[in-house]
Amino acid sequence: MKTGIFTMKRVLAFTIAVVASMTMLAGGTQPVMTAQNASAESQAIKNNKKKISSAKDKIGELEQKQADLDKQINSTKDDISKEEENQKAIQEQIETVQETILTLEDSITDLETEIADLEEAIAKSEIKIKNKRTEIENGVVDFKQRLRAMYVAGNSSYTDILIGSTDFYDMLMKIELVKRVADHDNTMIDGLVELKGEYESQEAELEANKTELETNKATLEEQKAYHTEQKKKLDDLYAKSQAVIDQLEEDKAAYEANKEQINKEQEDFEAQLQKLYKEQEQIKKKEEEERKKKEEEERKRREEEERRQQQQQQNNNGNSSSSNANGNTSNSGQSSTNNGDYNYTDKSQFTWPVPGYYHISYGVGWRWGAYHKGIDIWSPGIRGAKICAAAEGTVILVSNTCTHDYGKNGSCGCGGGYGNYCIIDHGNGYWTLYGHSQYMSVTQGQHVNKGDVLGIVGSTGYSTGDHLHFEVRLNGVAQNPSNYV
Repeated sequence: MKTGIFTMKRVLAFTIAVVASMTMLAGGTQPVMTAQNASAESQAIKNNKKKISSAKDKIGELEQKQADLDKQINSTKDDISKEEENQKAIQEQIETVQETILTLEDSITDLETEIADLEEAIAKSEIKIKNKRTEIENGVVDFKQRLRAMYVAGNSSYTDILIGSTDFYDMLMKIELVKRVADHDNTMIDGLVELKGEYESQEAELEANKTELETNKATLEEQKAYHTEQKKKLDDLYAKSQAVIDQLEEDKAAYEANKEQINKEQEDFEAQLQKLYKEQEQIKKKEEEERKKKEEEERKRREEEERRQQQQQQNNNGNSSSSNANGNTSNSGQSSTNNGDYNYTDKSQFTWPVPGYYHISYGVGWRWGAYHKGIDIWSPGIRGAKICAAAEGTVILVSNTCTHDYGKNGSCGCGGGYGNYCIIDHGNGYWTLYGHSQYMSVTQGQHVNKGDVLGIVGSTGYSTGDHLHFEVRLNGVAQNPSNYV
Protein backbone atom coordinates (compact mmCIF):
# COMPACT_ATOMS: atom_id res chain seq x y z
CA MET A 1 0.00 0.00 0.00
CA LYS A 2 2.87 2.36 0.81
CA THR A 3 4.30 1.70 -2.66
CA GLY A 4 1.03 2.70 -4.31
CA ILE A 5 0.76 5.87 -2.22
CA PHE A 6 4.38 6.79 -3.04
CA THR A 7 3.73 6.25 -6.77
CA MET A 8 0.59 8.35 -6.54
CA LYS A 9 2.59 11.19 -4.96
CA ARG A 10 5.14 11.01 -7.78
CA VAL A 11 2.34 11.24 -10.34
CA LEU A 12 0.75 14.17 -8.51
CA ALA A 13 4.11 15.91 -8.36
CA PHE A 14 4.63 15.51 -12.10
CA THR A 15 1.07 16.65 -12.72
CA ILE A 16 1.89 19.86 -10.83
CA ALA A 17 5.02 20.16 -13.02
CA VAL A 18 2.85 19.89 -16.16
CA VAL A 19 0.56 22.65 -14.86
CA ALA A 20 3.61 24.78 -14.14
CA SER A 21 5.04 24.14 -17.62
CA MET A 22 1.70 25.09 -19.21
CA THR A 23 1.73 28.32 -17.20
CA MET A 24 5.24 29.18 -18.40
CA LEU A 25 4.30 28.42 -22.01
CA ALA A 26 1.41 30.83 -21.63
CA GLY A 27 3.89 33.70 -21.23
CA GLY A 28 5.84 33.42 -17.99
CA THR A 29 9.64 33.68 -17.79
CA GLN A 30 11.99 35.25 -20.34
CA PRO A 31 14.26 32.73 -22.17
CA VAL A 32 17.99 32.83 -21.47
CA MET A 33 20.73 32.27 -24.07
CA THR A 34 22.73 29.20 -23.04
CA ALA A 35 26.32 28.15 -23.85
CA GLN A 36 24.92 25.18 -25.75
CA ASN A 37 22.90 27.48 -28.02
CA ALA A 38 25.87 29.79 -28.52
CA SER A 39 28.03 26.85 -29.62
CA ALA A 40 25.34 25.88 -32.13
CA GLU A 41 25.91 28.99 -34.23
CA SER A 42 27.23 28.28 -37.73
CA GLN A 43 30.97 28.41 -38.29
CA ALA A 44 30.41 30.84 -41.15
CA ILE A 45 28.75 33.40 -38.84
CA LYS A 46 31.53 32.95 -36.27
CA ASN A 47 34.22 33.55 -38.88
CA ASN A 48 32.36 36.60 -40.15
CA LYS A 49 32.18 38.02 -36.62
CA LYS A 50 35.95 37.65 -36.29
CA LYS A 51 36.50 39.46 -39.60
CA ILE A 52 34.08 42.25 -38.60
CA SER A 53 35.79 42.61 -35.22
CA SER A 54 39.22 42.70 -36.86
CA ALA A 55 38.04 45.33 -39.37
CA LYS A 56 36.59 47.40 -36.51
CA ASP A 57 39.95 47.35 -34.71
CA LYS A 58 41.78 48.30 -37.90
CA ILE A 59 39.35 51.16 -38.59
CA GLY A 60 39.95 52.41 -35.04
CA GLU A 61 43.71 52.42 -35.63
CA LEU A 62 43.32 54.22 -38.97
CA GLU A 63 41.02 56.82 -37.41
CA GLN A 64 43.67 57.55 -34.78
CA LYS A 65 46.32 57.81 -37.50
CA GLN A 66 44.08 60.21 -39.46
CA ALA A 67 43.56 62.34 -36.37
CA ASP A 68 47.34 62.58 -35.81
CA LEU A 69 47.96 63.48 -39.46
CA ASP A 70 45.16 66.09 -39.40
CA LYS A 71 46.95 67.78 -36.48
CA GLN A 72 50.25 67.67 -38.38
CA ILE A 73 48.64 69.11 -41.55
CA ASN A 74 46.95 71.92 -39.61
CA SER A 75 50.15 72.77 -37.74
CA THR A 76 52.22 73.10 -40.93
CA LYS A 77 49.79 74.44 -43.53
CA ASP A 78 50.54 78.15 -42.93
CA ASP A 79 54.28 77.79 -42.40
CA ILE A 80 56.20 78.30 -45.66
CA SER A 81 59.31 76.69 -44.18
CA LYS A 82 57.30 73.53 -43.52
CA GLU A 83 55.61 73.29 -46.93
CA GLU A 84 57.44 70.09 -47.82
CA GLU A 85 56.46 68.55 -44.49
CA ASN A 86 52.87 69.65 -45.06
CA GLN A 87 52.70 68.06 -48.50
CA LYS A 88 54.25 64.85 -47.19
CA ALA A 89 51.62 64.70 -44.42
CA ILE A 90 48.83 65.31 -46.98
CA GLN A 91 50.14 62.51 -49.19
CA GLU A 92 50.36 60.14 -46.21
CA GLN A 93 46.85 61.16 -45.17
CA ILE A 94 45.59 60.42 -48.71
CA GLU A 95 47.01 56.91 -48.47
CA THR A 96 45.58 56.45 -44.96
CA VAL A 97 42.11 57.55 -46.05
CA GLN A 98 42.30 55.22 -49.07
CA GLU A 99 43.18 52.34 -46.75
CA THR A 100 40.31 53.32 -44.44
CA ILE A 101 37.89 53.32 -47.37
CA LEU A 102 39.01 49.84 -48.50
CA THR A 103 38.78 48.52 -44.91
CA LEU A 104 35.29 50.00 -44.58
CA GLU A 105 34.25 48.38 -47.85
CA ASP A 106 35.53 45.00 -46.55
CA SER A 107 33.63 45.49 -43.30
CA ILE A 108 30.45 46.58 -45.09
CA THR A 109 30.58 43.46 -47.28
CA ASP A 110 31.10 41.21 -44.24
CA LEU A 111 28.25 42.92 -42.35
CA GLU A 112 25.91 42.48 -45.31
CA THR A 113 26.87 38.78 -45.46
CA GLU A 114 26.26 38.32 -41.73
CA ILE A 115 22.92 40.14 -41.93
CA ALA A 116 21.83 37.79 -44.71
CA ASP A 117 22.99 34.75 -42.68
CA LEU A 118 21.17 35.98 -39.57
CA GLU A 119 17.97 36.64 -41.50
CA GLU A 120 18.14 33.09 -42.86
CA ALA A 121 18.82 31.66 -39.36
CA ILE A 122 15.92 33.67 -37.91
CA ALA A 123 13.53 32.37 -40.57
CA LYS A 124 14.57 28.77 -39.85
CA SER A 125 14.34 29.29 -36.07
CA GLU A 126 10.82 30.70 -36.31
CA ILE A 127 9.71 27.55 -38.17
CA LYS A 128 11.43 25.26 -35.62
CA ILE A 129 9.89 27.14 -32.66
CA LYS A 130 6.43 27.00 -34.19
CA ASN A 131 6.76 23.24 -34.75
CA LYS A 132 8.12 22.70 -31.21
CA ARG A 133 5.26 24.64 -29.62
CA THR A 134 2.74 22.60 -31.62
CA GLU A 135 4.44 19.41 -30.44
CA ILE A 136 4.25 20.54 -26.78
CA GLU A 137 0.64 21.61 -27.08
CA ASN A 138 -0.29 18.26 -28.66
CA GLY A 139 1.51 16.42 -25.84
CA VAL A 140 -0.30 18.40 -23.14
CA VAL A 141 -3.64 17.74 -24.86
CA ASP A 142 -2.88 13.99 -24.98
CA PHE A 143 -1.99 13.94 -21.27
CA LYS A 144 -5.13 15.88 -20.28
CA GLN A 145 -7.25 13.47 -22.33
CA ARG A 146 -5.74 10.49 -20.48
CA LEU A 147 -6.45 12.07 -17.07
CA ARG A 148 -10.00 12.83 -18.19
CA ALA A 149 -10.45 9.21 -19.29
CA MET A 150 -9.42 8.04 -15.82
CA TYR A 151 -11.89 10.41 -14.19
CA VAL A 152 -14.75 9.29 -16.47
CA ALA A 153 -13.91 5.66 -15.64
CA GLY A 154 -14.54 6.47 -11.98
CA ASN A 155 -10.90 6.38 -10.88
CA SER A 156 -10.40 9.86 -9.56
CA SER A 157 -7.14 8.89 -7.78
CA TYR A 158 -4.73 6.03 -7.45
CA THR A 159 -5.82 5.71 -3.76
CA ASP A 160 -9.36 4.85 -4.82
CA ILE A 161 -8.03 2.15 -7.10
CA LEU A 162 -6.06 0.51 -4.28
CA ILE A 163 -8.79 0.82 -1.60
CA GLY A 164 -11.25 -0.79 -3.99
CA SER A 165 -9.20 -4.00 -4.09
CA THR A 166 -11.17 -7.18 -3.17
CA ASP A 167 -8.22 -9.14 -1.83
CA PHE A 168 -4.44 -9.12 -1.50
CA TYR A 169 -3.88 -10.65 -4.99
CA ASP A 170 -6.18 -8.02 -6.52
CA MET A 171 -4.24 -5.30 -4.67
CA LEU A 172 -0.91 -6.59 -6.04
CA MET A 173 -2.26 -6.58 -9.58
CA LYS A 174 -3.59 -3.06 -9.15
CA ILE A 175 -0.30 -1.89 -7.61
CA GLU A 176 1.52 -3.22 -10.70
CA LEU A 177 -1.03 -1.48 -12.91
CA VAL A 178 -0.57 1.80 -10.99
CA LYS A 179 3.21 1.44 -11.26
CA ARG A 180 3.08 0.97 -15.03
CA VAL A 181 0.65 3.86 -15.50
CA ALA A 182 2.85 6.07 -13.32
CA ASP A 183 5.95 5.11 -15.33
CA HIS A 184 4.11 5.97 -18.52
CA ASP A 185 3.04 9.29 -17.00
CA ASN A 186 6.59 10.00 -15.83
CA THR A 187 7.94 9.38 -19.31
CA MET A 188 5.28 11.58 -20.88
CA ILE A 189 5.90 14.40 -18.40
CA ASP A 190 9.68 14.14 -18.74
CA GLY A 191 9.24 14.38 -22.50
CA LEU A 192 7.07 17.47 -22.15
CA VAL A 193 9.60 19.08 -19.79
CA GLU A 194 12.43 18.31 -22.24
CA LEU A 195 10.41 19.77 -25.12
CA LYS A 196 9.75 22.86 -23.02
CA GLY A 197 13.50 23.26 -22.38
CA GLU A 198 14.26 22.93 -26.09
CA TYR A 199 11.51 25.43 -26.88
CA GLU A 200 12.94 28.00 -24.45
CA SER A 201 16.49 27.48 -25.79
CA GLN A 202 15.36 27.96 -29.39
CA GLU A 203 13.33 31.01 -28.44
CA ALA A 204 16.34 32.47 -26.61
CA GLU A 205 18.55 31.87 -29.66
CA LEU A 206 15.93 33.52 -31.88
CA GLU A 207 15.75 36.62 -29.69
CA ALA A 208 19.55 36.83 -29.53
CA ASN A 209 19.77 36.62 -33.34
CA LYS A 210 17.10 39.29 -33.74
CA THR A 211 18.97 41.61 -31.36
CA GLU A 212 22.24 41.02 -33.19
CA LEU A 213 20.51 41.58 -36.53
CA GLU A 214 19.21 45.00 -35.48
CA THR A 215 22.63 45.93 -34.09
CA ASN A 216 24.34 44.90 -37.35
CA LYS A 217 21.85 46.86 -39.44
CA ALA A 218 22.51 49.99 -37.38
CA THR A 219 26.29 49.43 -37.66
CA LEU A 220 25.97 48.92 -41.42
CA GLU A 221 24.20 52.26 -41.87
CA GLU A 222 26.84 53.99 -39.73
CA GLN A 223 29.67 52.48 -41.76
CA LYS A 224 28.02 53.43 -45.05
CA ALA A 225 27.68 57.03 -43.84
CA TYR A 226 31.31 57.01 -42.66
CA HIS A 227 32.36 55.53 -46.02
CA THR A 228 30.73 58.49 -47.78
CA GLU A 229 32.46 60.93 -45.41
CA GLN A 230 35.83 59.32 -46.10
CA LYS A 231 35.35 59.60 -49.86
CA LYS A 232 34.56 63.29 -49.46
CA LYS A 233 37.62 63.71 -47.25
CA LEU A 234 39.76 62.01 -49.91
CA ASP A 235 38.49 64.42 -52.58
CA ASP A 236 39.22 67.36 -50.27
CA LEU A 237 42.75 66.08 -49.66
CA TYR A 238 43.40 65.77 -53.38
CA ALA A 239 42.12 69.31 -53.84
CA LYS A 240 44.44 70.56 -51.08
CA SER A 241 47.46 68.79 -52.48
CA GLN A 242 49.75 71.50 -53.84
CA ALA A 243 51.48 68.91 -55.98
CA VAL A 244 48.21 68.29 -57.85
CA ILE A 245 47.57 72.02 -58.18
CA ASP A 246 51.09 72.59 -59.50
CA GLN A 247 50.67 69.72 -61.93
CA LEU A 248 47.44 71.23 -63.23
CA GLU A 249 49.20 74.51 -63.89
CA GLU A 250 52.09 72.78 -65.64
CA ASP A 251 49.70 70.72 -67.76
CA LYS A 252 47.81 73.83 -68.78
CA ALA A 253 51.01 75.69 -69.70
CA ALA A 254 52.29 72.68 -71.66
CA TYR A 255 49.02 72.39 -73.53
CA GLU A 256 48.99 76.05 -74.46
CA ALA A 257 52.57 75.78 -75.74
CA ASN A 258 51.73 72.73 -77.89
CA LYS A 259 48.09 73.45 -78.62
CA GLU A 260 48.36 73.51 -82.41
CA GLN A 261 50.34 70.27 -82.62
CA ILE A 262 48.12 68.51 -80.07
CA ASN A 263 44.91 69.51 -81.84
CA LYS A 264 46.34 68.29 -85.15
CA GLU A 265 47.33 64.95 -83.62
CA GLN A 266 43.91 64.53 -82.05
CA GLU A 267 42.13 65.39 -85.30
CA ASP A 268 44.27 62.90 -87.23
CA PHE A 269 43.73 60.24 -84.60
CA GLU A 270 39.99 60.83 -84.56
CA ALA A 271 39.89 60.57 -88.34
CA GLN A 272 41.83 57.32 -88.10
CA LEU A 273 39.34 55.95 -85.56
CA GLN A 274 36.36 56.91 -87.69
CA LYS A 275 38.00 55.22 -90.67
CA LEU A 276 38.68 52.15 -88.54
CA TYR A 277 35.06 52.16 -87.35
CA LYS A 278 33.79 52.17 -90.95
CA GLU A 279 36.25 49.44 -91.89
CA GLN A 280 35.08 47.32 -88.96
CA GLU A 281 31.47 47.86 -89.96
CA GLN A 282 32.30 46.73 -93.51
CA ILE A 283 34.15 43.70 -92.16
CA LYS A 284 31.21 42.78 -89.96
CA LYS A 285 28.82 43.31 -92.87
CA LYS A 286 30.98 41.12 -95.10
CA GLU A 287 31.26 38.47 -92.38
CA GLU A 288 27.48 38.50 -91.97
CA GLU A 289 27.03 38.13 -95.71
CA GLU A 290 29.56 35.29 -95.78
CA ARG A 291 27.77 33.63 -92.88
CA LYS A 292 24.40 33.85 -94.64
CA LYS A 293 25.98 32.62 -97.86
CA LYS A 294 27.47 29.61 -96.09
CA GLU A 295 24.17 28.89 -94.38
CA GLU A 296 22.40 29.02 -97.76
CA GLU A 297 25.03 26.76 -99.35
CA GLU A 298 24.73 24.35 -96.43
CA ARG A 299 20.96 24.35 -96.74
CA LYS A 300 21.15 23.58 -100.44
CA ARG A 301 23.75 20.88 -99.83
CA ARG A 302 21.51 19.20 -97.26
CA GLU A 303 18.51 19.41 -99.55
CA GLU A 304 20.56 17.83 -102.35
CA GLU A 305 21.81 15.16 -99.97
CA GLU A 306 18.27 14.40 -98.81
CA ARG A 307 17.08 14.27 -102.44
CA ARG A 308 19.96 11.93 -103.35
CA GLN A 309 19.25 9.67 -100.37
CA GLN A 310 15.56 9.50 -101.23
CA GLN A 311 16.46 8.57 -104.81
CA GLN A 312 18.83 5.90 -103.57
CA GLN A 313 16.16 4.50 -101.25
CA GLN A 314 13.76 4.27 -104.15
CA ASN A 315 16.38 2.53 -106.29
CA ASN A 316 17.14 0.02 -103.52
CA ASN A 317 13.44 -0.54 -102.71
CA GLY A 318 13.86 0.95 -99.27
CA ASN A 319 16.63 -1.51 -98.20
CA SER A 320 19.27 1.09 -97.39
CA SER A 321 19.24 4.29 -95.40
CA SER A 322 21.66 6.84 -94.20
CA SER A 323 21.67 9.59 -91.66
CA ASN A 324 23.75 12.64 -91.09
CA ALA A 325 24.21 14.80 -88.01
CA ASN A 326 26.25 17.86 -87.35
CA GLY A 327 27.12 19.42 -83.95
CA ASN A 328 29.01 22.39 -82.73
CA THR A 329 30.83 22.82 -79.45
CA SER A 330 32.31 25.90 -78.03
CA ASN A 331 34.50 26.71 -75.12
CA SER A 332 34.22 29.93 -73.29
CA GLY A 333 37.08 31.26 -71.25
CA GLN A 334 36.55 32.28 -67.70
CA SER A 335 36.69 35.96 -66.91
CA SER A 336 39.19 37.15 -64.36
CA THR A 337 39.62 40.50 -62.65
CA ASN A 338 41.18 41.70 -59.43
CA ASN A 339 38.55 44.37 -58.79
CA GLY A 340 36.68 42.00 -56.47
CA ASP A 341 39.65 42.15 -54.08
CA TYR A 342 38.89 45.85 -53.60
CA ASN A 343 35.08 45.41 -53.23
CA TYR A 344 34.52 47.30 -56.46
CA THR A 345 31.05 46.75 -57.91
CA ASP A 346 30.54 46.90 -61.67
CA LYS A 347 27.99 49.45 -62.92
CA SER A 348 27.42 47.77 -66.27
CA GLN A 349 28.97 45.21 -68.62
CA PHE A 350 32.31 46.98 -68.08
CA THR A 351 34.64 46.72 -65.10
CA TRP A 352 37.29 49.15 -63.82
CA PRO A 353 40.41 48.90 -66.04
CA VAL A 354 43.11 49.43 -63.35
CA PRO A 355 42.18 47.33 -60.28
CA GLY A 356 43.29 48.96 -57.03
CA TYR A 357 43.61 52.48 -58.43
CA TYR A 358 40.33 54.39 -58.48
CA HIS A 359 41.11 58.11 -58.49
CA ILE A 360 40.13 60.09 -61.63
CA SER A 361 42.52 62.99 -62.10
CA TYR A 362 40.76 64.27 -65.26
CA GLY A 363 37.26 63.53 -66.40
CA VAL A 364 35.34 63.94 -69.64
CA GLY A 365 34.70 67.49 -70.79
CA TRP A 366 36.23 70.71 -72.05
CA ARG A 367 39.70 71.49 -70.75
CA TRP A 368 41.78 74.44 -71.90
CA GLY A 369 39.78 74.81 -75.09
CA ALA A 370 39.83 71.11 -76.04
CA TYR A 371 37.41 68.29 -75.34
CA HIS A 372 38.80 65.45 -73.23
CA LYS A 373 37.07 62.27 -74.47
CA GLY A 374 37.92 59.90 -71.63
CA ILE A 375 38.95 59.69 -68.00
CA ASP A 376 42.53 59.79 -66.72
CA ILE A 377 43.08 57.29 -63.88
CA TRP A 378 45.87 58.16 -61.46
CA SER A 379 46.78 57.23 -57.90
CA PRO A 380 50.13 57.18 -56.08
CA GLY A 381 52.26 54.23 -57.20
CA ILE A 382 50.17 53.50 -60.30
CA ARG A 383 53.20 53.12 -62.60
CA GLY A 384 53.51 49.51 -63.71
CA ALA A 385 49.99 48.62 -62.56
CA LYS A 386 48.12 46.09 -64.71
CA ILE A 387 45.70 47.42 -67.33
CA CYS A 388 42.77 45.00 -67.63
CA ALA A 389 40.09 44.53 -70.28
CA ALA A 390 36.89 46.22 -69.17
CA ALA A 391 34.83 43.54 -70.92
CA GLU A 392 35.14 40.59 -73.28
CA GLY A 393 35.96 41.46 -76.87
CA THR A 394 38.43 41.44 -79.76
CA VAL A 395 41.52 43.64 -79.99
CA ILE A 396 41.14 45.56 -83.24
CA LEU A 397 44.06 48.00 -82.99
CA VAL A 398 47.36 48.04 -81.09
CA SER A 399 50.15 50.61 -81.12
CA ASN A 400 53.41 49.71 -79.37
CA THR A 401 55.93 51.98 -81.09
CA CYS A 402 56.38 54.77 -78.53
CA THR A 403 59.64 54.69 -76.56
CA HIS A 404 59.09 58.04 -74.79
CA ASP A 405 57.86 56.57 -71.51
CA TYR A 406 58.20 59.54 -69.14
CA GLY A 407 56.33 62.66 -68.11
CA LYS A 408 56.72 65.43 -70.65
CA ASN A 409 55.50 68.97 -71.32
CA GLY A 410 54.72 68.33 -74.95
CA SER A 411 53.60 65.57 -77.26
CA CYS A 412 56.19 63.18 -78.66
CA GLY A 413 53.85 62.58 -81.61
CA CYS A 414 53.43 58.85 -80.98
CA GLY A 415 50.06 57.16 -81.35
CA GLY A 416 48.21 60.39 -82.04
CA GLY A 417 49.16 61.51 -78.53
CA TYR A 418 48.00 58.26 -76.92
CA GLY A 419 51.48 56.69 -77.05
CA ASN A 420 51.22 52.94 -76.68
CA TYR A 421 47.55 51.99 -76.71
CA CYS A 422 45.02 49.40 -77.78
CA ILE A 423 41.34 49.37 -78.76
CA ILE A 424 38.90 46.54 -78.04
CA ASP A 425 35.66 45.89 -79.93
CA HIS A 426 33.08 44.47 -77.47
CA GLY A 427 30.25 44.09 -79.97
CA ASN A 428 26.94 45.94 -80.18
CA GLY A 429 28.84 49.08 -81.22
CA TYR A 430 30.94 49.35 -78.03
CA TRP A 431 34.69 50.04 -78.08
CA THR A 432 37.12 50.79 -75.28
CA LEU A 433 40.50 52.53 -75.63
CA TYR A 434 43.47 52.26 -73.24
CA GLY A 435 46.23 54.86 -73.70
CA HIS A 436 49.72 55.91 -72.46
CA SER A 437 50.80 52.35 -71.55
CA GLN A 438 54.45 51.41 -71.05
CA TYR A 439 53.64 48.59 -73.48
CA MET A 440 50.61 46.61 -74.60
CA SER A 441 50.96 42.83 -74.27
CA VAL A 442 48.09 41.93 -76.62
CA THR A 443 48.04 41.65 -80.40
CA GLN A 444 45.59 42.73 -83.05
CA GLY A 445 42.85 40.15 -83.63
CA GLN A 446 43.33 38.59 -80.18
CA HIS A 447 40.21 37.64 -78.22
CA VAL A 448 40.27 38.79 -74.58
CA ASN A 449 38.03 38.09 -71.61
CA LYS A 450 36.84 40.57 -69.01
CA GLY A 451 39.73 41.27 -66.62
CA ASP A 452 42.49 39.92 -68.89
CA VAL A 453 45.74 41.90 -68.70
CA LEU A 454 46.33 44.13 -71.73
CA GLY A 455 49.51 45.92 -70.63
CA ILE A 456 50.88 48.09 -67.82
CA VAL A 457 50.46 51.75 -66.91
CA GLY A 458 53.08 54.18 -68.15
CA SER A 459 53.47 57.70 -69.53
CA THR A 460 53.93 57.34 -73.30
CA GLY A 461 52.58 59.79 -75.88
CA TYR A 462 51.37 63.20 -74.74
CA SER A 463 51.41 62.47 -71.02
CA THR A 464 52.69 64.64 -68.19
CA GLY A 465 52.89 61.67 -65.81
CA ASP A 466 51.99 58.02 -65.27
CA HIS A 467 48.29 57.32 -65.73
CA LEU A 468 45.79 55.42 -67.88
CA HIS A 469 43.61 57.28 -70.38
CA PHE A 470 40.41 55.23 -70.73
CA GLU A 471 37.63 55.79 -73.26
CA VAL A 472 34.28 54.14 -73.99
CA ARG A 473 32.82 54.63 -77.47
CA LEU A 474 29.42 53.66 -78.82
CA ASN A 475 29.02 53.52 -82.59
CA GLY A 476 32.14 55.64 -82.93
CA VAL A 477 30.99 58.37 -80.52
CA ALA A 478 32.91 58.95 -77.26
CA GLN A 479 30.83 58.35 -74.12
CA ASN A 480 31.50 59.30 -70.50
CA PRO A 481 33.23 56.23 -69.03
CA SER A 482 32.07 57.22 -65.54
CA ASN A 483 28.58 56.15 -66.59
CA TYR A 484 29.88 52.63 -67.28
CA VAL A 485 32.60 51.96 -64.68
